[in-house]
Amino acid sequence: MHPIELDRGTWTATCLGEAVRLLPKEFQLLETLHRHVGKTLSREQLLDAVWALESPIDRTVDDHVYRLRRKLAAWRDAYAIRTVRGAGYRLEAKAAPAERRANPLLADPVHAERMRELLDTNLLYGNGDALLALATRPDVFGFELDAPLRSFVPFLEGRFREFVEDRMPFGDRVFFLLHLFHLMKPRESRPYVEAALRQRVMPDIWHTEVELYNIIFMLMDWGETDAAAAKLEKLWPEALDGEYGNLVPYLANLRLESCIFRKRWDEAEREIERIEQLMRKYPFQREEGRFAVLSGLALYRERPEAGLERIDDGLATLRRTRFVPHLAGALDAVLRYAAAEGKPSLANRYRPEWERLLSDTEMLDVLPAIEAELRKLL
Repeated sequence: MHPIELDRGTWTATCLGEAVRLLPKEFQLLETLHRHVGKTLSREQLLDAVWALESPIDRTVDDHVYRLRRKLAAWRDAYAIRTVRGAGYRLEAKAAPAERRANPLLADPVHAERMRELLDTNLLYGNGDALLALATRPDVFGFELDAPLRSFVPFLEGRFREFVEDRMPFGDRVFFLLHLFHLMKPRESRPYVEAALRQRVMPDIWHTEVELYNIIFMLMDWGETDAAAAKLEKLWPEALDGEYGNLVPYLANLRLESCIFRKRWDEAEREIERIEQLMRKYPFQREEGRFAVLSGLALYRERPEAGLERIDDGLATLRRTRFVPHLAGALDAVLRYAAAEGKPSLANRYRPEWERLLSDTEMLDVLPAIEAELRKLL
């Protein structure tokens, strides 16, 4: 573990030869996290430790963590402040190269194939904690991810800044850059998406995903709901016949979303009944969470309290998966629905979590850099 030197006299912290001058509260926050390195501390615990004689709010912690992360960017190879959804924050130490032991299983092709199957299963079922463990501890599990999935890990965790810092080839980043930009500026994403598909700059796994599946929700956001519905109708029987395997619940949720945003309420009810049956066969957490949110939106029209309860259950499920982009996508769907249906109370209920997510992931800060990167496609 790389040591951190903390100097209270100058409010300076030093690691990897990089000295960082902090404000007093930033220093105390880092000091508290460092004292409990590897342990998750709730916002309440951090407030008690750093602001004991004051009356701050949870947002105070979030703002200071945000600024501290930016100031400690030079330490990214040694430490990271992680957001633990629904729990708080923790300071994670990365092992120094000399501390890592080579695992002989890394050279075993049979073991590698078994681990890929385990990885695929956890990815499919939305087990984010297990996926992150497999991805970040090759010394323990004797398994290393290939390049496309290695780039998926920071995306899953919401470490979006890494996609604009040139730490991986541009082609490996394009899939993630497109998704992030579309989430924030869906109406402006089309030329970048079309250019990426036309130039085939993404690895095959991501090119196929955008070309066949992601393009459906993108078309919805571009206002081409009929084109999106036509693609869904074409894919649906093929998915049921096994052509697209475990994508059935994903496509089913897209069908439901299409009904909701086209105001086809009778069709939405039928889709909800269909998906309830499908989920017994495909108990995938991410899709279960997404379904709960979407069905909650449909229910909210006539039974607001029951709709809110279902939406809350869906968001809680998505938080447990640790898949940050999927949680962001669900919150975005709720806010878009609230805007389309003129439901300000619904928006007010969920906008604070959306804004906190944007802050935690530094999304607004990196958005201009994301667009600058995507301009390379045009």
